[in-house]
Amino acid sequence: MSAVRGNTTRKTKNRPYEFHLDKKSGGLYLRPERPPFWGELPYASALVVTVLFALLSCFQYIHVRTEVETHLRRTEALERQYILQQNENSLAEKVIFQIPSLDEVYEIATVELGMVPAGSENVFVYERSNSEFIYQTDNIPSIGYH
Repeated sequence: MSAVRGNTTRKTKNRPYEFHLDKKSGGLYLRPERPPFWGELPYASALVVTVLFALLSCFQYIHVRTEVETHLRRTEALERQYILQQNENSLAEKVIFQIPSLDEVYEIATVELGMVPAGSENVFVYERSNSEFIYQTDNIPSIGYH
């Protein structure tokens, strides 16, 4: 076998392999042919741009989905509050409509509770000149009975 000196590369026909010389052992071996890095740069940059676009799309999707779920939760909470308010209003209406008429109140007061209507002897007349309102803490002067 003859020694091969230097870097001898020979391409085989229709194959993406090339012969390379091993500097330590001096033997030849087949190595797949690879284009230089600058030849791969457009593909690598396209891959990086695609991966970044995919990541940004994922983040945007997660952000939008979170906002939608938050709005749904708020809407459901407001709907529950609305239903509770409607229930409270309907209960209040039932209580209001169950109040007896004034005739029934008068009958219960006079018959069941023994109350009597106020007579003229129960009415006190007094005058106050400095204000339209009389507070409960004021002294109410007694002028006379009516």
